Amino acid sequence: MKPVDPKAFATDRILKNLQGNTIKGHGREHTTHIFIHFNANCIPAVKEWVRSFAEDNLTSSKKQLEEREAFKKEDKPGGLFSALFLSAAGYKALGFTDVQTKFSDPAFKAGLKARRTQTNDPTTNKWEEGYRHESHAMILLADDDPKRMGNFTKVLLDVLDKFSRIDVVEYGDAIRNSALAGIEHFGYVDGTSQPLFLKDEIESYEQLHGVTLSPPSPNLKFDPSADTNLILIPDPYVTPHPEKPSFGSYFVFRKLEQNVRAFKEAEEKVGKKLFPNLGDESKRELAGAYLVGRFEDGSPVLMDDEDSILNSASFNNFDYSNDPSGGRCPHFAHIRKANPRRDAFDKSKTMARRGIPFGHRNVDTELDPIAKQTPESGVGLLFMSYQASIETQFEFIQQSWANSAGFPTGGTGIDPIIGQSAAGAPSSERTYKLPQAYGTPVPGVEATFDQFVTMKGGEYFFAPSITFLKSLV
Repeated sequence: MKPVDPKAFATDRILKNLQGNTIKGHGREHTTHIFIHFNANCIPAVKEWVRSFAEDNLTSSKKQLEEREAFKKEDKPGGLFSALFLSAAGYKALGFTDVQTKFSDPAFKAGLKARRTQTNDPTTNKWEEGYRHESHAMILLADDDPKRMGNFTKVLLDVLDKFSRIDVVEYGDAIRNSALAGIEHFGYVDGTSQPLFLKDEIESYEQLHGVTLSPPSPNLKFDPSADTNLILIPDPYVTPHPEKPSFGSYFVFRKLEQNVRAFKEAEEKVGKKLFPNLGDESKRELAGAYLVGRFEDGSPVLMDDEDSILNSASFNNFDYSNDPSGGRCPHFAHIRKANPRRDAFDKSKTMARRGIPFGHRNVDTELDPIAKQTPESGVGLLFMSYQASIETQFEFIQQSWANSAGFPTGGTGIDPIIGQSAAGAPSSERTYKLPQAYGTPVPGVEATFDQFVTMKGGEYFFAPSITFLKSLV
């Protein structure tokens, strides 16, 4: 499929029936996430509400992209964004007894709790209480105006309370650095390497990096363009119609708490080992760059041992072919583990990630706080992703790459950021050798890190087509 052009008539029909935030992130600064369980004796009322909500409030991809265009041309902010997701249990609660045959993805059908051993997640008694319940649906609201979103949420919760149990309400807030790039609580630019579906985004990538994707120019190292089948599948509950295509996407939600203080203390400790001499303090941030794979401003550590490369927060035209030893970007670095950039197989495993930070910090990241000024808990990332298969994309990346101490080579160690060890795993999985001299993996400085990120709960969902939601009976 060609890059998505919202102005094309054939594409227009698809976008009208596709929920927003899929092929392009909604772009709002604040979010609300409401997890609900339908009351069994109120299903007719639930269906009536779903139909009404889909008709009056759901944001289609078409509307989202129109608002995006208005913002680019007129600096006009978009309105309240909303989306609705159903779990396999949610479909069953609504009376769809054939979920097991209609859907093909075994992870979605089983649900996150039943699949937690696939990804080495904590036992459910260690999850936050609200996530221990069975979630039937999640509602996502997003806005640049938190007051407007808050007022809408208050009214919505009153309505939902009439026919459902409200288990969890989460709030996300974007954090930006001085260059206005989105960052996460460890302080690093986030969301840089995303699959690109839109024609104008692909053209911007080519212009920014001075490359062409088709035909590929000699200086092209990484092609981020993607077919929509990477994240979209035909809605299994809508009869195929050539004039009104209806697509949906599997959706993963995970609340990931970050121990920022532990990360910063580890970064400082290893930084001192790498650069013990006075006057070299500014070089010590290389330690964190080795763990993440990028410096805080987004500069890939593969490119240089210092940050501030040109277009650092957007630079993405690189692969690891010139660093087979891992002396520039260690094999265990988060971005190298989660996206090896080797071939078409690796590209087929990527997802459209749509995460946003949660929690409050007392000291702004822009002030470059010392470890003792950073939080140990209560902050993190609301991880979200869209994919055509949870099992072969999200779970594969988490299980076969991030959690595998032997990927891509023996003795690599698990991903120091999102890696999760299985019960009884040896501590050597979290022992790493960081290059003492940039570009040379041996001799290395050895360091063992505790887990910096803890999964606190979540669920697997499906983002149905708007056609399905409007016609729910």
